[in-house]
Amino acid sequence: MYNKNVSKLRNEVNKMKYEFDGISTEQFNEQDKELFTEYYDGTLIEKDNFTVELDSKEVKLHLYIEHIDMSEYEDTDDQIISIGVVPAFESLSEKHQQDILGQFTEDDQEYFKNHTDELLQDSISYGFGITLRSETVKEDDVENKINSAIAVRHSVSGLIGFELDRYVNRIGNTGWDFLADYCEDQDLIKSAMARFKK
Repeated sequence: MYNKNVSKLRNEVNKMKYEFDGISTEQFNEQDKELFTEYYDGTLIEKDNFTVELDSKEVKLHLYIEHIDMSEYEDTDDQIISIGVVPAFESLSEKHQQDILGQFTEDDQEYFKNHTDELLQDSISYGFGITLRSETVKEDDVENKINSAIAVRHSVSGLIGFELDRYVNRIGNTGWDFLADYCEDQDLIKSAMARFKK
């Protein structure tokens, strides 16, 4: 009887441990962290990508996990952990590719054209990432919440259509609209107005 109760308690702890913004799992593998590239600001970007279809093209997306320490900006100890997606550099429109490459010298531009995965963090910095889910935690829960985000990532990417359907700004643009802006140069305001007219 005692062993059963202990086992049940451990299972409940595991479910709580690997929960992120309403999605939970009991499975977490420490080695899964190796599937991500960690950048200087703490952002984790998954090395593999998956694809979605826009009107005119197929877009490759990388899932990322971002940690923002709000104490650097205001008097609080809040920590924001987010899961988002960012288009692969080659999926961005030519205009936005040039926006990113323009910060580099000509020699560096030639290098990055052949090493585009190294530009994913730059794409997020330039605002081409789309936040899908986020949680605010305290500092002592950051590592656990990042592990939870890693653990539930397949559920998030598996529901990517639903995630992008959700409205993400006040004028009614969805994640799909933002992707179309980043990858096809479609105007966000025109997209919102067209939706209101339907």
